[in-house]
Amino acid sequence: MTQITSDPSAADAAKKFAKRDALVANEKLWQKEWEERKVFETDMPDDTSMTIEELHKKHPKWMGTFPFPYMNGTLHLGHAFSVSKVEFAAGWERLKGKRALFPFGFHVTGMPIKASADKIVREIEMFGPDFAVPEEADAADAADDLGDKVADMTVSDAAAQNFRGKKSKVAAKFGMHKYQFQVMQSQGMSNAEIAKFVDANYWL
Repeated sequence: MTQITSDPSAADAAKKFAKRDALVANEKLWQKEWEERKVFETDMPDDTSMTIEELHKKHPKWMGTFPFPYMNGTLHLGHAFSVSKVEFAAGWERLKGKRALFPFGFHVTGMPIKASADKIVREIEMFGPDFAVPEEADAADAADDLGDKVADMTVSDAAAQNFRGKKSKVAAKFGMHKYQFQVMQSQGMSNAEIAKFVDANYWL
């Protein structure tokens, strides 16, 4: 006789992430639906019999954009907050019958990108092409992180009346990562690929 046993840990894990998995499944379902129906694709009206003014009146249009995020750090809640406002406006204008277009992209030029390329150069000089951080450096970083966490738990009387996040834009951008190469590794890049980013033009 075959005895069937269940894995309680697997069952607990499935239950723990049930809501997340349901949301992801629903997200993929509607993404597929939107892609097939080309909901977010907008073309210019193909009607040469009308003047530009007549086209604008018959087919009103709306376009929105926002400052595209730089790709020298990870996306964070601030990006989602900014993009959600334009996305909501685009959806509202589309419901009103307008040809709504919301182009999206990423910013990979300018001084922030040049600075990130220079960081990769310095980090290769510090740790070599394999980005092997010495153990003592890791230990020092861990101690610094612990000190920051303890400091964050201490609330002064003034802060108690005026709560403000202590994380800077840099902290939000890099998260738990101290070095530029670590941010890029977290995005699935190999060390060989990261090394190519010493050239600011390669970011393009």
